[in-house]
Amino acid sequence: MKSIQQRLDENYIPGCIKYKGEYQFYLMPIAWWILNYAQYSPSILQDLSRQNFRNGAFNITDDKIDLFFISISEDQISIPEVKSMMEHFPEEYSKITFFIDFDEKEYISTFDYIEVESYLPDETWIGKYGNPTDYIPSVIIQW
Repeated sequence: MKSIQQRLDENYIPGCIKYKGEYQFYLMPIAWWILNYAQYSPSILQDLSRQNFRNGAFNITDDKIDLFFISISEDQISIPEVKSMMEHFPEEYSKITFFIDFDEKEYISTFDYIEVESYLPDETWIGKYGNPTDYIPSVIIQW
Protein backbone atom coordinates (compact mmCIF):
# COMPACT_ATOMS: atom_id res chain seq x y z
CA MET A 1 0.00 0.00 0.00
CA LYS A 2 1.32 3.41 -0.93
CA SER A 3 1.80 5.99 1.79
CA ILE A 4 -0.27 9.15 1.88
CA GLN A 5 2.82 11.08 0.78
CA GLN A 6 3.28 8.80 -2.24
CA ARG A 7 -0.38 9.06 -3.20
CA LEU A 8 -0.38 12.85 -2.90
CA ASP A 9 2.82 12.95 -4.98
CA GLU A 10 0.92 10.97 -7.63
CA ASN A 11 -1.96 13.50 -7.58
CA TYR A 12 -4.42 11.38 -5.66
CA ILE A 13 -7.31 13.51 -4.40
CA PRO A 14 -9.07 13.28 -1.01
CA GLY A 15 -12.80 13.03 -0.65
CA CYS A 16 -15.62 11.61 1.41
CA ILE A 17 -18.33 9.12 0.49
CA LYS A 18 -21.56 8.61 2.42
CA TYR A 19 -23.32 5.29 1.98
CA LYS A 20 -25.97 3.73 4.20
CA GLY A 21 -25.53 6.59 6.66
CA GLU A 22 -21.79 6.06 7.10
CA TYR A 23 -19.07 8.51 6.06
CA GLN A 24 -15.77 7.15 4.77
CA PHE A 25 -12.76 9.04 3.46
CA TYR A 26 -10.73 8.07 0.41
CA LEU A 27 -7.58 9.23 -1.32
CA MET A 28 -7.85 8.24 -5.00
CA PRO A 29 -6.87 9.21 -8.54
CA ILE A 30 -9.32 11.48 -10.35
CA ALA A 31 -10.60 8.65 -12.57
CA TRP A 32 -12.00 6.88 -9.52
CA TRP A 33 -13.97 9.97 -8.46
CA ILE A 34 -15.83 10.14 -11.79
CA LEU A 35 -19.01 8.14 -11.18
CA ASN A 36 -19.98 7.72 -14.83
CA TYR A 37 -16.66 6.99 -16.46
CA ALA A 38 -18.39 5.46 -19.48
CA GLN A 39 -19.94 8.86 -20.22
CA TYR A 40 -16.72 10.75 -19.46
CA SER A 41 -14.57 8.50 -21.65
CA PRO A 42 -16.74 6.22 -23.84
CA SER A 43 -13.66 4.58 -25.37
CA ILE A 44 -13.18 2.64 -22.11
CA LEU A 45 -16.04 0.37 -23.15
CA GLN A 46 -14.02 -0.86 -26.15
CA ASP A 47 -10.61 -0.95 -24.45
CA LEU A 48 -10.13 -4.60 -23.49
CA SER A 49 -7.05 -3.73 -21.42
CA ARG A 50 -9.22 -1.61 -19.08
CA GLN A 51 -12.16 -3.96 -18.56
CA ASN A 52 -11.10 -4.55 -14.94
CA PHE A 53 -11.15 -0.81 -14.16
CA ARG A 54 -13.20 -0.48 -10.95
CA ASN A 55 -14.17 -4.14 -11.27
CA GLY A 56 -16.01 -3.31 -14.48
CA ALA A 57 -18.14 -0.65 -12.77
CA PHE A 58 -17.78 2.06 -15.39
CA ASN A 59 -21.02 3.75 -14.30
CA ILE A 60 -21.77 3.51 -10.60
CA THR A 61 -25.48 2.77 -10.74
CA ASP A 62 -27.29 1.18 -7.80
CA ASP A 63 -26.41 -2.32 -9.01
CA LYS A 64 -22.69 -1.45 -9.30
CA ILE A 65 -22.14 0.17 -5.88
CA ASP A 66 -20.79 -2.99 -4.25
CA LEU A 67 -18.29 -3.59 -7.07
CA PHE A 68 -17.19 0.03 -6.80
CA PHE A 69 -16.60 -0.18 -3.04
CA ILE A 70 -14.60 -3.38 -3.43
CA SER A 71 -12.42 -1.67 -6.03
CA ILE A 72 -11.72 1.38 -3.83
CA SER A 73 -11.25 -0.45 -0.52
CA GLU A 74 -7.46 -0.01 -0.50
CA ASP A 75 -7.87 3.74 -1.07
CA GLN A 76 -9.84 4.27 2.13
CA ILE A 77 -8.15 6.44 4.75
CA SER A 78 -9.00 6.86 8.40
CA ILE A 79 -10.12 10.05 10.10
CA PRO A 80 -6.76 10.37 11.92
CA GLU A 81 -5.04 10.05 8.52
CA VAL A 82 -7.31 12.77 7.10
CA LYS A 83 -6.48 15.07 10.03
CA SER A 84 -2.77 14.34 9.73
CA MET A 85 -2.85 14.97 5.99
CA MET A 86 -4.56 18.33 6.53
CA GLU A 87 -2.04 19.33 9.18
CA HIS A 88 1.10 18.29 7.31
CA PHE A 89 0.40 18.97 3.63
CA PRO A 90 -0.47 22.17 1.78
CA GLU A 91 -4.20 22.77 1.32
CA GLU A 92 -4.06 22.45 -2.46
CA TYR A 93 -3.12 18.77 -1.97
CA SER A 94 -4.97 17.87 1.20
CA LYS A 95 -8.38 19.60 1.15
CA ILE A 96 -11.46 17.44 0.79
CA THR A 97 -12.34 17.93 -2.87
CA PHE A 98 -15.27 15.54 -3.32
CA PHE A 99 -18.33 14.49 -1.39
CA ILE A 100 -20.47 11.69 -2.81
CA ASP A 101 -23.71 10.89 -1.03
CA PHE A 102 -25.06 7.60 -2.37
CA ASP A 103 -28.01 7.80 0.05
CA GLU A 104 -29.28 11.16 -1.25
CA LYS A 105 -27.73 10.81 -4.73
CA GLU A 106 -25.77 14.05 -4.48
CA TYR A 107 -22.31 14.78 -5.80
CA ILE A 108 -20.44 17.84 -4.52
CA SER A 109 -17.09 18.86 -5.98
CA THR A 110 -14.58 21.68 -5.90
CA PHE A 111 -12.46 20.09 -8.63
CA ASP A 112 -11.60 22.75 -11.22
CA TYR A 113 -10.19 20.77 -14.15
CA ILE A 114 -13.09 18.45 -15.01
CA GLU A 115 -16.77 19.01 -14.22
CA VAL A 116 -16.91 15.66 -12.47
CA GLU A 117 -20.22 16.61 -10.88
CA SER A 118 -21.79 16.42 -14.35
CA TYR A 119 -20.78 12.78 -14.98
CA LEU A 120 -23.47 11.21 -12.83
CA PRO A 121 -24.92 7.69 -12.92
CA ASP A 122 -28.38 8.82 -14.07
CA GLU A 123 -30.94 11.64 -13.98
CA THR A 124 -31.91 10.93 -10.36
CA TRP A 125 -28.58 12.35 -9.20
CA ILE A 126 -27.80 16.00 -8.45
CA GLY A 127 -24.32 17.39 -9.09
CA LYS A 128 -23.11 20.65 -7.59
CA TYR A 129 -19.95 22.66 -7.59
CA GLY A 130 -19.53 23.53 -3.92
CA ASN A 131 -17.61 22.96 -0.72
CA PRO A 132 -17.75 19.25 0.18
CA THR A 133 -16.95 19.93 3.83
CA ASP A 134 -20.29 21.76 4.15
CA TYR A 135 -21.95 18.35 3.73
CA ILE A 136 -19.86 16.41 6.25
CA PRO A 137 -21.08 16.61 9.87
CA SER A 138 -18.56 18.44 12.04
CA VAL A 139 -18.75 15.67 14.66
CA ILE A 140 -17.03 13.35 12.19
CA ILE A 141 -13.93 15.48 11.85
CA GLN A 142 -13.05 18.76 13.46
CA TRP A 143 -11.84 21.01 10.67
